[in-house]
Amino acid sequence: MPESKKRTKRKSPPKRRDKAREARVRETQVAQTKAASAKKLSPAAYTRRRILGWSLVGLAALVFSSHLLEHLGFFTLMSPGLQDLVAGYPMAGALAIAGAIILSK
Repeated sequence: MPESKKRTKRKSPPKRRDKAREARVRETQVAQTKAASAKKLSPAAYTRRRILGWSLVGLAALVFSSHLLEHLGFFTLMSPGLQDLVAGYPMAGALAIAGAIILSK
């Protein structure tokens, strides 16, 4: 190919480093790693949280089954009106939801 037909590569001017931006990025990365390490639970705390969560779920199952058996007439723990208000299906549902929330974290 003749010299006149060759394309010459144009060198682009060197890009200037945005040092202020790079410093902000480094600060953000450091803050993110600190936040991530602060959120981690120790194995003992994780075990305690799981025990508490499953205890609440188990208590919810116990409240639900006792409420069901009382409605079926197998036994009576307290008056029906008070039992419905205090230890009925809503309480079992609330305990189960609280246990699930604790287990999900």
